[in-house]
Amino acid sequence: MDFLKIIRSFEELLYEAMTWLLFYPRTLWRCLFHPDWIIAYTDKELGEKPGEQFVDTISPPLFLIMSITLTYGIGLALGARMQSNESETLRAITGNVENLLAFRALFLSMFPIVMAAGLLRTRGQPIDRNTLRSPFYLQCYLAAPFAVMAGTATSLLAVPGPHHQLIGGVLFVVAAVWFITVQTRWFFHQIEPGWWTAFGLAMRYLGLAMLLVVLIGIALILV
Repeated sequence: MDFLKIIRSFEELLYEAMTWLLFYPRTLWRCLFHPDWIIAYTDKELGEKPGEQFVDTISPPLFLIMSITLTYGIGLALGARMQSNESETLRAITGNVENLLAFRALFLSMFPIVMAAGLLRTRGQPIDRNTLRSPFYLQCYLAAPFAVMAGTATSLLAVPGPHHQLIGGVLFVVAAVWFITVQTRWFFHQIEPGWWTAFGLAMRYLGLAMLLVVLIGIALILV
């Protein structure tokens, strides 16, 4: 009986992994080139029953984690390596793949949680687990393409050679412009404050998220 349970569990795991091969590129394409559609889609799916949500895409938090894992694989393929550091904490993080991916996910998740909380604060809504869920999930979708582009750009910048440096720099600029643009559009459609106000809100909360990431990074270096 236990053996049959193991077989059935493996069967479900294999099926789920194979669906990722289909749904990950589809989800990435929609997030990257149709962000307005993915915003409406996320709101609609969160209104469904738990077992019926995101059945034709990958759920937002998992999508972000998979994107971070993908950028790690791209970095390995390009031959990028993190510089050694005297910090015991950093050595413990970078010396283990699972720890490294977990901390990358933590850093990138700063953007979804700060943007979600920023929207609720701007609207004057209470910030709790229920109100944060919808904007946080949506922001995971939006952060994933940025993670892929920015992560790939960072890996290219870490590889010696002028061509890698140029391509990495251009890709990083494209990633930043794309991310700022979709965040501005998101604030505009969620609050309708005018484009310049939406741009200001996007820059404010993106800046706050970046500040938190930098502060955590500095803390890890000093520990």
